[in-house]
Amino acid sequence: MATAKPLVAGFVCALIFAVPASAGIAAGSDRPTVRLTRADQATAVRSLLTLSDFATGWKGGRTKPDPLAAPSCPGFDPKESDLVVTGHADASFTYPSSAVSFGQDVQVLQSAADVRTDFSRSIGASLGRCLAYRLGRQKDVTAVQVVRERFPSVGSISAAYRATLTLRDGKRTVTVTDDFIFFGVGRTEYSFNVAAPAQLADQLGSFEWSMASLLAKRSAKPCC
Repeated sequence: MATAKPLVAGFVCALIFAVPASAGIAAGSDRPTVRLTRADQATAVRSLLTLSDFATGWKGGRTKPDPLAAPSCPGFDPKESDLVVTGHADASFTYPSSAVSFGQDVQVLQSAADVRTDFSRSIGASLGRCLAYRLGRQKDVTAVQVVRERFPSVGSISAAYRATLTLRDGKRTVTVTDDFIFFGVGRTEYSFNVAAPAQLADQLGSFEWSMASLLAKRSAKPCC
């Protein structure tokens, strides 16, 4: 099996985007308002997947979240400054034997209406073009195609995009599938970024759906 270079470290994406400093992504001018509270920060952390949610062989866990800002993309500049983030947490996992990486970003917004507003401003053809633009600028990427995918209904709102990338790997090229899953439950926004060798693409949908369903069910339960 060809070894894919995990892209999750290069571009982890939420609707209100968490922009890794190492990715070389210029942030857009309109940033969300961040007012973290102790209660909502605890909710964000509880909403992360943990290593026990994965099968044997996975590694990883909670990571330090990156600053929130929209990436600079031609034709993509959703308004964010009127949306208030009150909790924010990230996690990252890898399955080294199959070169699969999984990044998760969780954000708690001030209201469920803010979540719906964020989706309505961000989800659409321009987001797909933004993903293609940013991924295409990553080192060793020679070609990229992004399409919006159907995703089973989860939470109050959801969307999915699939990128297919061709990468240089020394003297050869490899093809990678890079999926971006977004859904909201109440005041909480979830996003996944799953990158894997293209030959595993058919297996990713059920895996992503199972993780999204798990989190949605947890969100419906009283926390304490």
